[in-house]
Amino acid sequence: MTPAGPPKRTHVAFMSVPLHGHVNPMLGVAAELVGRGHRVTFATGAGFAPLIAETGATPVPYTSTFPSAGRPGSGWLPADDDGRRAALAFDRERAAALPQLASAYADDRPDLVVYDTVTAYAPVLAARWGVPEVQFSPTHVFPRGSEERIGSPVRLAPETRPCVVALPRSLQVAADAVGGEHHFVGPIPWRRVADGDWTGPAGRPVALISLGTTYNRAPGVFTACAEAFVGGGWHVVVATGAAVDPAALGTLPSDVEVHRWVPQVRVLEQAAVFVTAGGTGSVLEGLTHGVPLVVVPQGVEQFVTAARVDALGLGRMIRPPDVTAQAVRAAVEDVTTSARVSAALAAMRDEIAASGGARAAGDVIEAHLRGAGTPPRRQEGVVA
Repeated sequence: MTPAGPPKRTHVAFMSVPLHGHVNPMLGVAAELVGRGHRVTFATGAGFAPLIAETGATPVPYTSTFPSAGRPGSGWLPADDDGRRAALAFDRERAAALPQLASAYADDRPDLVVYDTVTAYAPVLAARWGVPEVQFSPTHVFPRGSEERIGSPVRLAPETRPCVVALPRSLQVAADAVGGEHHFVGPIPWRRVADGDWTGPAGRPVALISLGTTYNRAPGVFTACAEAFVGGGWHVVVATGAAVDPAALGTLPSDVEVHRWVPQVRVLEQAAVFVTAGGTGSVLEGLTHGVPLVVVPQGVEQFVTAARVDALGLGRMIRPPDVTAQAVRAAVEDVTTSARVSAALAAMRDEIAASGGARAAGDVIEAHLRGAGTPPRRQEGVVA
């Protein structure tokens, strides 16, 4: 009798459009499942392969329709887009990715697919393969019918249960309208070594200014925000993204360093304030590190997130017409000295810790595997 070989490891395929705000929040979940003994593949643009490899997952790259110069997704949508252009872009991505990934997985079909909510090719593949699906939302859940009311992008992927939501529930807009199939696990930190390192000067508070990787084509906003810190003893780090040449900001004081890209997590570990456009990933990275926020929203759901930050006392929102050096300086003074903001940030960190993060996300995914009849395998000593 031929002895049986080792049991086949469960294969979980992660899939996401190649945008930092969509891929980065999923990295920690991929690492969690690898740690539990699953085999994980991760399909997205080739530029993310080094970050994916850090998690222990296997990158499955495809040729994307999104911009790839500099950093993926940089400066590719106008700030006044109401979501419709984004929807068309995601639809083009679906058409391009489908045949590539159908071929890539032809001889290695997964047992379950975990996909970002705007990754429209993923549910098509999962249905074709007859495997279960788990959605992953890196931002607010927008209940059906709310798209026009709150300015969210048009839906591209059908609703799937369950859905892992990488938000603390209190940050979710209209949380009482979100069904119980959505699991709020909070942000899922992952210290991305491939992003590089950064160390600030000793003895000086650090301020980070970044408009993210999508709605970031406003040199005047960067300049106004940087000028707000002049003469205040701050060391200022500005990340312009690929769309704005640092030279476009003109001559700035020596205590302001300007780059197209910075290792954001490393800077936030040392920062005393974060001036951000309000991209959900950036806001959550700031809140995870207890950094007070000044939010200057530039487009689409950033306004929703900025309003929640303001309402919860985690920082201040400044609308685009009101962004001046004086307004930013006043907001920075407020959020860095207010006992109310400090208390709100501490409460948010407690909520984030209680939400469960990667562990809770892994539990949801494994429960769905069990429901589909596939037993999970875990490394010894790992408790879900």
